[in-house]
This record gives sequence, structure tokens and C-alpha cells, in this order.
Amino acid sequence: MDQQIERPRLLAVLCILTFIGSGMTLFSDATVYVFFDNFQSIFASQPNLNFLGNTINMGSLLNINPLFFLFQALLAAMALTGARLMWNFRKIGFHIYAMAQILILIIPKFFITGLPFPAFELSLSALFTYLYFKHLSLMH
Repeated sequence: MDQQIERPRLLAVLCILTFIGSGMTLFSDATVYVFFDNFQSIFASQPNLNFLGNTINMGSLLNINPLFFLFQALLAAMALTGARLMWNFRKIGFHIYAMAQILILIIPKFFITGLPFPAFELSLSALFTYLYFKHLSLMH
């Protein structure tokens, strides 16, 4: 008879946050990739977007290869897959998730010039990966 492993609260919270964050990233990047030409024509005619009283120049979107958004969507799907496997206590999920996080930090450097060092993204990825790693002993 299989024993049920009780899911630690922190693991559940990490997985849920990953489901939300990576799910939204998957949706938004896939949408931009599929409708890239539409976005390009909109931002070509109106490059400035007013959001909460701030003006954001979206014209830089015109210079990004649409494959960037496809790769980002695929990596978000990879992170989601890893989190789902860890939710089910599968150790391979950690490795899939960690690889996705490493690639998510690297891929923008190939497509977007002049990006600053991703300190916040690196810190957040490292924190989540470390916290997932702490639960690795529960997984099979």
C-alpha cells in the first residue's frame, strides 16, 4: 500500500507561485509571439504607452526578434512542467525547473542588446531553486 506524503506548505506555496508566474509568462509571451505583427504595427504608430500616469516607450519591442517570445514561452512551459512534477513529488521536476530558470536568465542576452545585469531575476530564480532544492529529499 502506497503511503501518502504530506506536501509541506512551503513546497505547495512555491509550486502555486510558479503556476501563477510561469503560467502568466507562458500566456503573455505566446500571445506576443502569435500576434507579433499586430503588436509591431500598433507600437510603430504609437510607441508611447501611458500606464498609471507613467509613459512607457514600447518602440523597443520593434527591434526584438519574435523568436525571443517563443523561446520565453517554451521556457515558461518547461518551468510549469517542472513545478507540476515537483507537486507530484517527482525529482526530475526539480532538474527541469532549474534548467528552465538558467535558460530564462541567459536567453534575453542573445535577443536584446543593452540589457543590464539581471540581478533581481537572478536573485528570485536562485531563491526559488534553493527552496525547491530543500524539498528534494521528499521526491522520488
